[in-house]
Amino acid sequence: MDLLTWQRRGLLAVVGFLAFLVVAGTVVSSSQWIQQPFPGFFLYGNLTVAPDFLPDWSGNREGIRFLDRVVAVNGQKITDSKTLYDLVRQSPLRSPFRYIVERGGQEVELTIPSGRFSFHDWLLSYGIYLLAGVGFLAIGFTPFYLRSSSPAAAPLFIMVSAIFFWFSTTFDFVTTQWLPKEARIFAFALTPSAGIHLGFLLTRGSRRRRGYLPYLILVYAISVGLGLAYSVTFYGRPEAWHWVLRLGYGYSCVAALVFLGLLWAELQRPASDLESRRLRVISFGALLGFFIPTFGTVLASFFSWEIPYNLLLIPAVFFPLSVAYALLKYSLFDLDLVLKVGLSRGALTGALLLVYVLLVALVAPLVGIYGQDPLVPLFFSVLVVILFNPLLRGIEAAVDRYLFRKEYDPMQLQTEAGALVKTLSRPRALAEKIVKLIAERVNIDAVLLLFRVGDGGRPLAVAVDRQGASDEDVLASLCLLWGRQFGTNKKGVSRDEAETDPACRGVRAELLEVFERLKAELLISMTFEEEVVGFVALGTKRSGRGYSADDFKLLCLLADQLALALQNGALFEESERTKEQYQLLYDESQTLNKRLIEVDRQKKQFVANISHELRTPISTILGYSEVLLDASFGGDARAVLERVVTNGQELSHLMDSLLDFSRVETGSTTVDVQQVNIREMLHSLEIMATRLIKGRPIRFRIEIEPLVEVIETDPKKLQQILMQLLTNAVKFTEKGEIALEMKSR
Repeated sequence: MDLLTWQRRGLLAVVGFLAFLVVAGTVVSSSQWIQQPFPGFFLYGNLTVAPDFLPDWSGNREGIRFLDRVVAVNGQKITDSKTLYDLVRQSPLRSPFRYIVERGGQEVELTIPSGRFSFHDWLLSYGIYLLAGVGFLAIGFTPFYLRSSSPAAAPLFIMVSAIFFWFSTTFDFVTTQWLPKEARIFAFALTPSAGIHLGFLLTRGSRRRRGYLPYLILVYAISVGLGLAYSVTFYGRPEAWHWVLRLGYGYSCVAALVFLGLLWAELQRPASDLESRRLRVISFGALLGFFIPTFGTVLASFFSWEIPYNLLLIPAVFFPLSVAYALLKYSLFDLDLVLKVGLSRGALTGALLLVYVLLVALVAPLVGIYGQDPLVPLFFSVLVVILFNPLLRGIEAAVDRYLFRKEYDPMQLQTEAGALVKTLSRPRALAEKIVKLIAERVNIDAVLLLFRVGDGGRPLAVAVDRQGASDEDVLASLCLLWGRQFGTNKKGVSRDEAETDPACRGVRAELLEVFERLKAELLISMTFEEEVVGFVALGTKRSGRGYSADDFKLLCLLADQLALALQNGALFEESERTKEQYQLLYDESQTLNKRLIEVDRQKKQFVANISHELRTPISTILGYSEVLLDASFGGDARAVLERVVTNGQELSHLMDSLLDFSRVETGSTTVDVQQVNIREMLHSLEIMATRLIKGRPIRFRIEIEPLVEVIETDPKKLQQILMQLLTNAVKFTEKGEIALEMKSR
């Protein structure tokens, strides 16, 4: 553990111990007042009425005011507040006391009965101070302890420490006064100067901060002067002290205005979206928790408005809370969301309060007063139920339109994108449609989608309005970097976050390099089954405005939907590819089946033809053989034998063809190439043809070029071929001529 960590832990221990002593002392001291009689109001040590009241306190009912100075009680002059408190405690509960008070230079006589200071009274009066003080201290110390990079963390801690001491000692200041009054006085006086100091550090760069030292000396000198004047005049002339007190409250209000002015001036200068939204969040918190409470004290002290100071503490906590949140938050979308929620809920509260005031003003005269008739709050409750959602939607729409300048309808974009992702399309076509839709609707100058499609990890890159080389190689390294640093918990990072967020410290250089290469202002991850599978890189808006929290939320939702749709699209593409392959195989199988059917038909036809071819010579041979065996045959036996020989030769040729066909099918055929005298072979063929066409009106003719004498071939196969051609020609020729011509080429 480094030295800095030990120092901060030591500081935490010291601050915690001192805060415990102050809180414990206040609790022990104030607990002695619970369930005890009290005047119905409280006094400062100079007998001036304190500004803290509850509606049911007798002092508030009987008309005593803040800054009234008690002169006498029951005709007896008093010199200190302890005398009055002791007198009330020694008298029966609700005993009436006659007070002479000095108000505006005149003496006023009031009769106020005493009351019982219950735990409820303590909680709603000084318990609020105590809780607010502890809350201020915890809120202000957190950025300092967590080492916020902003230089405003230390002044914030100083400011809330002063406020903590101021608030925590308030009850002691108006009762026992065991602490020196100067401690609370200077805590009160230094608070506005610390606020101005905080404003300087929040709004000025390191170079400009060097010139604000004289201003700091001036504002702290004012606080010291007010504190000294407060202390000196505390027991002096009441008018002088009243004016010092009023000036103190006025200075607090001026400090709030200066703080808001510094923030407004800084917002007019060029700055990053993250810094601008931090300042807006702080501005909202300062308006609600700094200006409104201090302005309330001005109204109460200068114009005698009856505003209990303890009620002004309720919104005051928003100021340090907004500053601490802005100093510790590096996500501009979280800051944007806080600002939007704060503005819309604050406006809603004001609208409902206005409805209540109008209801009381218009309905109360007709149906009764609130304290006497429950109809007014009943009607108000019904109106709240009826008006809450319409008011909230209208206020949020107005905030989006006029403050955040929303340029598109998010519901319409979500509906259009949802309709696209529900369709089954190929990944690239779907990604192009979605990316184009986002770019057009959100008005972004460039959008790039990088996605790993399917289990194979095939990268997909789709860009809109973006020039440059392919960035597919960025995907693998970016997925690895993102998974190592953020996992699936972080949905997106802006360029401003990458530059300032401590969570990006380990990968800051790599992230900024990616932002620069992709020309992006916002990077959103795409997650599928707890794994980062892609990113959407978005450029700047054409309007020049930054991305809002609603933009970020919607884009993250669309990115997740798109990741699922692209995975489904990859599966669809794979199924389509498989379907095409199956269709191709089916078509090939159908073609093969047709070929097999045709081959089978040809084989059957071949068998039928062979059977017919075999039957003819065999029948002829058998017939002539029977003729020769007949003893009574007296014809030309030689002619009969010639016909038997001819049909036998034809049958032999047919059998040789069948054997050759079988050899061809089995791949066992051989070729015996020899020199063949073509004229001799054709002469034998002519003799065979003469026998085949004997007695038929067919003329057989052979023509051979003189140059053709000897060729190299397989004589047996050539003879089979020529014989088959001759047989077919004779078979299918009824009359006419069969010619065989041989030419050289």
